[in-house]
Amino acid sequence: MRTPCGDRSTYILTVRYGKERLAELEVGDALFPADPSVKIERTVFGGVLVLCTTLQFDELLNALLAFPPTTLERVVPIMTCCDAGDDAVKCVVDTVVEEGLRYSMVRFGRRGCLSRDQLELLKRRLREFSTRYSDNTLLVEPLDNVVCIGVVEDAMDKLFKEKVMKIQPYRR
Repeated sequence: MRTPCGDRSTYILTVRYGKERLAELEVGDALFPADPSVKIERTVFGGVLVLCTTLQFDELLNALLAFPPTTLERVVPIMTCCDAGDDAVKCVVDTVVEEGLRYSMVRFGRRGCLSRDQLELLKRRLREFSTRYSDNTLLVEPLDNVVCIGVVEDAMDKLFKEKVMKIQPYRR
């Protein structure tokens, strides 16, 4: 088990399809003041980037909300990755059990490197370990040759653009 970034925090970024280059520039510009060693890599899937940084999830979101990228849709923090192949489903399920991950929902980014049979088996197996009484979502992101997983609070993987100022109605 590993992550594509080694020791540094790994995040999967979902951006608008065809806007990967612009997203690299926008995210890099937003994060560079907080982390000059930020690294963004493309994957074989359009609209999917891998971000390597020293920032923790809340620091990353704060930096991105300070300068919101126009093309960024989701930010998925990655805990670990399993090699794709015949043992991918077993590796992901074993990781969930060993780490004692608690979640109420499972969200898949795409089918990616998983076969249809592997995807269906993984969905069934992960549902067995879910619990009703959790505010977390288990995120499964199959990439080029790995299947990555992470856990976030519900809907925290979506980057919400917030207005800094509210316009007050003019009163006389």
